[in-house]
Amino acid sequence: MKDKLFHMIHAAFIAPFQSLSLCILYLGAFVALTGMTAMTLFLIFDFASLGMWPVMEHFIVRALGISMVIMPIMLWLSTKISFKAYALLVLSSQLVLGGIFLSLDSGSPVWLQTLLFSVSVASYWALFHLMMSFSVSDHNAANEVCMADAGVTAGVLLGSVLGGVFLTYDLHMVAMVFSLSTMFIGTAIVVGLLYRKICRGEMHMVFFSAGESFSLETFKSQRRNICATAYEGAFQITADFLAPVWLKFMSVSAMGVGLLGAAKIGLKLLVSPIVGHLANKVDHGNGNQNHDLEIGIGLKCLGWLPWLFMQTPMLYAFSSMFWTAGQHFFSMGLASRWYRQRSIFKLALREFSLGVGRLAATLVAVPLLFWSLNSYIVFSILLSAAMLLTTSQSRAFAAKHIRRRSPAV
Repeated sequence: MKDKLFHMIHAAFIAPFQSLSLCILYLGAFVALTGMTAMTLFLIFDFASLGMWPVMEHFIVRALGISMVIMPIMLWLSTKISFKAYALLVLSSQLVLGGIFLSLDSGSPVWLQTLLFSVSVASYWALFHLMMSFSVSDHNAANEVCMADAGVTAGVLLGSVLGGVFLTYDLHMVAMVFSLSTMFIGTAIVVGLLYRKICRGEMHMVFFSAGESFSLETFKSQRRNICATAYEGAFQITADFLAPVWLKFMSVSAMGVGLLGAAKIGLKLLVSPIVGHLANKVDHGNGNQNHDLEIGIGLKCLGWLPWLFMQTPMLYAFSSMFWTAGQHFFSMGLASRWYRQRSIFKLALREFSLGVGRLAATLVAVPLLFWSLNSYIVFSILLSAAMLLTTSQSRAFAAKHIRRRSPAV
């Protein structure tokens, strides 16, 4: 028992840092996400004060334009031109679009502000996913993904606090300059890591891996991952991306929203060994053992249930414990499944699936949120419960305990 516990802790907290490139990637994620989160919080708060349609417009552009179009195109483009040219394109576009973003006034169209900022965000994530997919090991991928997420979460932690400060003191220009600068630095770090890996021959920029094609069979082989990823995108909208809006509706200050959003990192670190241990046990590829996903969905459901009986900002801190642990179980195991396939096409498919879930949730959740917080909460619970009912454990339980009546003759 002691040896097993030691092995879990070693695999979770020590082994991921034995790779220098992964250590640098974790640092880059922290830097990039600090600025990204601060600016995202600032924008969402600003758009929420304008009404429902600006919020809808913001999330539709992010889901449809970025996740479903720009990200897959950027991943595809990385395989069609030399990496030097691709890196120059990414970094220069961040500088140009960032300059245009800085020149906009507060009355500029929501879609334009979102698009300019989100393209810079998308360029970072495309490079990050490429680096992760071709850097994680086969035997400890989930723990390495967990540590990458710890770097991301640390950035979210600091970015949430800084975003709250920027909002409280109306530091719009400071927020933009800080966010764009840190994203550029984080992107440059990943560019350097990828260039080094490509020069060493450790990574080949090919869109389709051996045996892959743009075919129905390929999509069928990934149907479980696609469905789970679309659900992950939907849950991100309801519990994460829209959280600042509904907390604002409950009269939580900007600083309070930032602090509540920043309170999640400790719990993620605590559950990381268990998450990594369970996720590493799944089969390669699509995976047949889904215990990490099922635990994650169950915890998400538990986090929503108290909202049926009361609605108070303090409850957000309590529910976040379940949501954070559940999301960590779910998303880390799922991400490791995608990364281990070492396929740029699969990364593009992952982003498209996330976008589908985000878009569908946006079209339903945002109107419900502005109409009634009760209906929004009910929708969020039903979303989690519906996904829970599709898991293998739920199907096995139903097959065992629910008798199917024969049709009448």
